[in-house]
Amino acid sequence: MQERPLRTTVIGSYPLPGWLEFAVTHLDQFGSADRAELQDDAVIAAIHDQVAAGLDVITDGEQTRLDFNLSFYGYLSGIELEAEPPRRFGPPAHDQRGKHAITGELRAPQGLGVVAEFQRLQRLAPRGPALKASVPGPYTLSGPLLP
Repeated sequence: MQERPLRTTVIGSYPLPGWLEFAVTHLDQFGSADRAELQDDAVIAAIHDQVAAGLDVITDGEQTRLDFNLSFYGYLSGIELEAEPPRRFGPPAHDQRGKHAITGELRAPQGLGVVAEFQRLQRLAPRGPALKASVPGPYTLSGPLLP
């Protein structure tokens, strides 16, 4: 029997660099080219770590998302986004995240932004490792939606 190697990869969000976390709180001080450079640099850093670790399949580390799933709601029509979370005090938790009211048929007319993320990964990644994009499933995305 021929032995098959185990392909290695990552799953979930890669930690955002501290400088990106800082920049996100000061986005009004950056132009569009600056923001694109911040995103590219963060993706390059995530790629570097994965390649240096010898992974077979790499991602962009979800470096252009502020959260692994919260960024998707801005792409959806048929929901009314809650303007402000009901709870702010204490450690960050799910009860501090907004709940969004369903107002019609849920649609993503322009997609969820994942194609652009994958195209950036293709542009920045070295030849060699396989590439993949990550998308939360329907169950995860339905959590903040109120019927």
